[in-house]
Amino acid sequence: MRSQLKSLISSLIASSQADEVTSKNDTPTKTWEASQQYEWEATVKFMSSSEFQELALRIRNDPSQKISNGYSPKLTITEFFGGLDLEWHAFIRHISGKTCLEIGSCTSSILSGWDTAAERFVIEPLADKVSAWQCENLGFSLYEGLTTYSLGADQYIEALERKVDGAIFCRNCIDHSPDWAFILSNISSYALPGCRLLLWNDIFHLDGTDSGHYDLTKDPYAMKRLISRLGFDIKREYNDSSRRDLNWGCFAIKN
Repeated sequence: MRSQLKSLISSLIASSQADEVTSKNDTPTKTWEASQQYEWEATVKFMSSSEFQELALRIRNDPSQKISNGYSPKLTITEFFGGLDLEWHAFIRHISGKTCLEIGSCTSSILSGWDTAAERFVIEPLADKVSAWQCENLGFSLYEGLTTYSLGADQYIEALERKVDGAIFCRNCIDHSPDWAFILSNISSYALPGCRLLLWNDIFHLDGTDSGHYDLTKDPYAMKRLISRLGFDIKREYNDSSRRDLNWGCFAIKN
């Protein structure tokens, strides 16, 4: 099983790298370091905006942003719960008192609002830099109260092995790494049976990729097959038809 899974992951990465070379706006010399610099510059630009600073104050100070106070994120409910509040509330009951993980949070983590979880972990390569910038410029960090790992999510974290029994949230993240399939493999290793997976991403950029993005595959079924082979039972799939780029997401439960 492990050798078959390794072969599947390797073939998907090879396919995505071939697409990268032929993308109109891309070159085969793109590096992880260049991608992270691109991400950091875009992140600082956003954090410097009045829009973000208003959002940061709301996340930090508004009690309604906590699920213990009835927080209902409409986008999350639409993408992962079929727009059904009933399913969202069932999810909230599931994660209460459990361990949750977000991968690729960037400027702030959705887990800040999941205050009924027992433990909350975040994997974000820029977490330390983002936190330092926010403390210097805002007087606080939106990562306060969360345990962060400031490294690439493709790097395996032994402390998280079979640790997460609540949920893993990974949205708009994995196409920022050339080793995206290993991020998914690590997610499988971190999830205990019953853990919920909330995953969504652009999978192919029709106008080519820039310095911070990579193509995954042109085939949504390949993503579905990989997630299933990683031990998840897919309950719902989601595609944002308003986006030009090919995208795919799912709500799944670890077997």
